[in-house]
Amino acid sequence: MILSYLITALRAFKNQKQHFILNVLGLSVGLAAAILVALFAKNELSYDSQQPHAERVYRVGQDFSKLGLSVVPIFNYVQSKQAEDYSQVEEVFGLTMVELTREAMVDVSYRNQGYKLNALYGATANIENFIAMKTIAGDLTTAMSTPDSLALSESEALRIFGRTDVVGETLTHEQGQYTVRAVFADLTDNTHFAFKNLVYVKHDPSDININSSYVYMRLAEGTDTDALAKTLTERFFRGSMLEQVSLELHPLLDLHLTAKSPFEMKAGGAKQVVMICVGLSVLLILIAGFNFINMTVAQSTKRAKEVGVRKALGASKGQLVTQFLSESVLVSMLSMVIACALVELFLPSFNQLVDRELVMNYASEFGIAIIVVAIAVGILAGLYPAFFISSFSAKRVLSGDLQRGNTAIWVRKSLLTLQASLAIGLIIASITLLKQLTYLQSLPLGYETTQRLVISELPVGEVFTKEKNALVNRISAIQGVQQTTVIDTRLTVSINNTLMPTWPNGEASGSLTPVVGASYDVVKTLGLKLVAGRDFSREFAGDWASHANGVTSTGTIVTESVARQAGYTNMSDIIGKVIKDSGRGVDMRVVGVVEDVKVGNAKDANSNIMFLCGFNFLSPVSELILTIDQQNLPYIKAQIAEVLASSANIYEPKINLLADNYKTLLKGDERISNVVLIFTGLAVFLTCLGTFGLASFATVRRQKEVAVRKVLGASRISIVNIIAKEFLVLVAVSIAIAYPVTYLLVGDWLANFNDRIEQAVWVYLVAAVAVAAITWVTVASLAFKAASTRPSLILRYE
Repeated sequence: MILSYLITALRAFKNQKQHFILNVLGLSVGLAAAILVALFAKNELSYDSQQPHAERVYRVGQDFSKLGLSVVPIFNYVQSKQAEDYSQVEEVFGLTMVELTREAMVDVSYRNQGYKLNALYGATANIENFIAMKTIAGDLTTAMSTPDSLALSESEALRIFGRTDVVGETLTHEQGQYTVRAVFADLTDNTHFAFKNLVYVKHDPSDININSSYVYMRLAEGTDTDALAKTLTERFFRGSMLEQVSLELHPLLDLHLTAKSPFEMKAGGAKQVVMICVGLSVLLILIAGFNFINMTVAQSTKRAKEVGVRKALGASKGQLVTQFLSESVLVSMLSMVIACALVELFLPSFNQLVDRELVMNYASEFGIAIIVVAIAVGILAGLYPAFFISSFSAKRVLSGDLQRGNTAIWVRKSLLTLQASLAIGLIIASITLLKQLTYLQSLPLGYETTQRLVISELPVGEVFTKEKNALVNRISAIQGVQQTTVIDTRLTVSINNTLMPTWPNGEASGSLTPVVGASYDVVKTLGLKLVAGRDFSREFAGDWASHANGVTSTGTIVTESVARQAGYTNMSDIIGKVIKDSGRGVDMRVVGVVEDVKVGNAKDANSNIMFLCGFNFLSPVSELILTIDQQNLPYIKAQIAEVLASSANIYEPKINLLADNYKTLLKGDERISNVVLIFTGLAVFLTCLGTFGLASFATVRRQKEVAVRKVLGASRISIVNIIAKEFLVLVAVSIAIAYPVTYLLVGDWLANFNDRIEQAVWVYLVAAVAVAAITWVTVASLAFKAASTRPSLILRYE
């Protein structure tokens, strides 16, 4: 029986080559896209699932949203240890941001060769209770509980020593030396942890003011995390801070997709991207399935006599259904094989697109899932056509009285309408995504990104000084360097410090205002646009921060937003006025006003900024900004690296163009747009396949009508339009369906941006015209051929 079904299926494929090829091609493309995206989604959802007790581990975050800021995943480790007093908290683990806080030295030397310890973090000794790590040599617990000890990743050990058996080796730094006491395997990609080296850091029990650690807590089963977070907030905050700042507990398993702080160890994913990708892949499979149903039903008349003969010979409806379903599953399985070949072909490019290292393993649960899905698609897509074809009456078929059922017509038209709706919606979304990204890239940032070079994470004491020191002088003297200034904030990342100002009229702001510590010539070097007043200058001794009688006095340059918050509409009126922060004892005399500056990422950048001359609060590192001749960029970078190594023992510095730093902010959204563009193209392609298959059937079905019209004098173009009209009416219905749904979904996505475009009418018109034009061309190409056929060839037997 099975062999009979197989032989019949192969015979049917041979007799209906076009139908067979279109079905296999459509299903192959849809399945290949679905496999790629499922592989990506599986990887995204697997982050940190390998960690011990991952479902019960939470990271502490501080919510500053009431003060106009965001949630920061940094807390004080000493305070967090007190949480172990509560029965709900089983254990606390801390990772300290050593690179930014300089709580340990990151620049070391080995045999007179300088190195930077990349991604260096301080860890507590219980690290293996929270992170699944493979120790290659030594002992991690010993390393993280012994002063002046290091644990190196395998790749870092090879980079520095050329081997991994390095336990006992020493690395020299300015304040002494480190002893390597452990080597561990590189972390897997599917984790939000991103350290490459670990160092012992001492946590002073009396130090409860510096927030520099990622703090993780393993909680008892059944713990009410919201109640515990509230309890911890009330314990660690007092007075006004209790009303303005709160603690949150974020599940470890959700961090990769939900954590968006600029202080994350590495860039995470996004639920939105996963949902979009999965949604689009499902749509592609649906479109491919719709094509299969449409074309199979459309070709049903060619199988009608076969059904009639089989029924006349005693075949039951169940046997016929089984026959047609077996054909459908066979097509699906063949499509699956081709799809897997396409996956292997395009996986490297897809990895580059989504910035992951995905690997396809067919001998796994995922491989089994692919087979199950392929069979399910074959059955579900073939179910309706199988019942439809097998329901033909043998008597009516064999007597030549076969009428097309209204249900079949309704199904074909509905599915084609839905396909066109999806294509229109995707085209609108793609164009809007590109327009939004272009808009973000063209936004006035308030500072210049071209010809600006940034040297990141330099120790404050080395460069943030009132007088130019030897290091800055040597860098300024490099050929091609035109101007230098120092700030304590990464412009493309986030604000480090804030103050709560009282305006010159005595009114308290009631919220935190971001501040940027800066040196002289910040307006000139950053290319800020001065509206009133002047730049910070050495000619004015009072500009640089000075401390006397418990008060820090400093010059400040404010943005227009700050000036307006202070109650000034004429920017010149605020010049010379003093803004105070009584809590920290800071008096800020306004010397200039600049246009708004966007500090932070593209979605939630701050504009109400105050630049404070010579003021630095607890930030151990700073950024040296250079205005350069970009044609000499390689030479300048090489010279800077040499100067930093010889003058400050700083090795492998982070040197980037400010323009490049800003572009990285948009990578996530560029990735979304590229994925949507690709899937939109595939959706339109599959829609064209479906339209082509149905148009082919329609032209064959209406050949006699075309011949008669041609005999009566109809032109080719009029005949083409008559046939195309049926499809264009469906496109019109598709437009009515797609417009409102797309408008709501795209509007919801745009709402994530502070600065966003408005949805344009022309984008909707372009999408509609594009789908209508593609449909017309597809139908016209077949209809024109039919209209060009001599009527005598069609009507000679009538």
